[in-house]
Amino acid sequence: MNIHSIAFVSNTITKPFERFLKEYSLTHFPLDTIIDTLYAKVEEELLILLLDESFFSENYDESFLLLKNALLHFRVSNSAKIIINTVNEEFNEIFIPYHVSKELALLTLNQKIASLQNEVADLAVLDFYALCKEHGSKNLISQRNRYLFQTPFTKMATELLSAKIRELISLFHTPRIKAIAVDADNTLWGGIVGEDGISGIKIDNNYPGIIYKKFQNYLLELKNSGIILILLSKNDESAVQEVFSKKNMPLKLDDFVLTAINWNSKSENLSAILKELSLTKTGIIFIDDSSAEIEEMNQRMQIECFKMNPSNPLENLETLKNITALKTLHVSDEDSKKTALYKDEKERSTLSSTLQSKDDFITSLKIEISVTCNNIHHLERITQLTNKTNQFNLTTKRYEFHEIKELMQEGFVYDFSVNDKFGDMGLVGVVIIKDNAIDSFLMSCRILGRGIEECVLEFITRRHQNLSATYFKTEKNSLVEEFYDKNGFELTQAQGSKHYKFRNFADINESIKVNYES
Repeated sequence: MNIHSIAFVSNTITKPFERFLKEYSLTHFPLDTIIDTLYAKVEEELLILLLDESFFSENYDESFLLLKNALLHFRVSNSAKIIINTVNEEFNEIFIPYHVSKELALLTLNQKIASLQNEVADLAVLDFYALCKEHGSKNLISQRNRYLFQTPFTKMATELLSAKIRELISLFHTPRIKAIAVDADNTLWGGIVGEDGISGIKIDNNYPGIIYKKFQNYLLELKNSGIILILLSKNDESAVQEVFSKKNMPLKLDDFVLTAINWNSKSENLSAILKELSLTKTGIIFIDDSSAEIEEMNQRMQIECFKMNPSNPLENLETLKNITALKTLHVSDEDSKKTALYKDEKERSTLSSTLQSKDDFITSLKIEISVTCNNIHHLERITQLTNKTNQFNLTTKRYEFHEIKELMQEGFVYDFSVNDKFGDMGLVGVVIIKDNAIDSFLMSCRILGRGIEECVLEFITRRHQNLSATYFKTEKNSLVEEFYDKNGFELTQAQGSKHYKFRNFADINESIKVNYES
């Protein structure tokens, strides 16, 4: 859902933001009504809590607890998304140990504010403290205007905060990048290994090598937050492997889910890798220093590309940091294990190719499915799956956090986690039952074709008698167009969408164990 209306509530005057957020409809709650507003009903789509440090001045802990409880109450009774900021405060440097202890207390407060992003649904944190560190608090805060007019934020601060607000709004509704395909020479490191040799490669603690180190560190952080890395390099494989084995670099070859180091076109290599990973081109970006490679990838793959500049690696680092779609509001357990999950999947594919039948392959995996129902601890992941799963999704209904919570109160929201002998695949499926009908049925594509989806359907139809179901066709879910037809449901209507009634139980592989945690 795109956001059009914004309400500000603050202990400062927020009218100056109208100059920089003209594309939105803005309203302003009365000054110093933050807590009262959080206990009331808000009609706007986004509520911005703009906090000046004076909100916490009496007692950090008590003020934060008051704020947190009010936010939790707001989330129960309001669907508006929330943006809240960290704060900055200047301390007198009379006695350095005391000054440092005050700074530590402020950092602890900001850490608590940041943690709200994990505790309160549909909440994003705007890091004003970091902006003050980057641009200087004296450039962003006017003490004179704070005390005279209750407008502490300078024009520069208001403009920077507005830009961050736009960025966070985009993160609320824009899908995150899934994978980065990255070049090696003059991108991951300075120099060309085939020409400069291993000794000529620049990645160390001196300029420009230190910037390449920081570039790799940022890629590593992205990988640990759920974006998979793919290495594409026109090179002799042994030369690239030598760089990784002999140079002390943040990234290791194991950090890449797959690599293609050869002399084939990079678009062909990427196409083959995406096919192997069962990924589409959507949500893939390509990073390279060559204009020719960028053009070839653009022409053949039509994915977003970013050109690196070997003569200015610092600019490259800034380019990477400024790609909004690489950022996220939440990192789930499944996200942090994404590279390992894909590598485990490769081992499963290897095993599959060595066995004669599909049933033998499924039996050898020793699959176990764990099921919970209306599990509020899984709300974030369930919401994530309903909004990003396309191919195995029978209705492709999109739900926000508060809507899933309501569905748990009104009906049954089942979630399915899967593990096998290769590892834990995490929470990979959701089925929502409402009014004795399958409202939503979706599974992660990486676990399909192993009898899991049939076992899930069989489990659901045994718990809920005489179910009805619907298939809504989209551009991306043709994979499941005949799923109900093949698994025990009778077609009752086929005008536009397809409607079904339960007829008999699906055929399942008996080796798959299903454990229901009531």
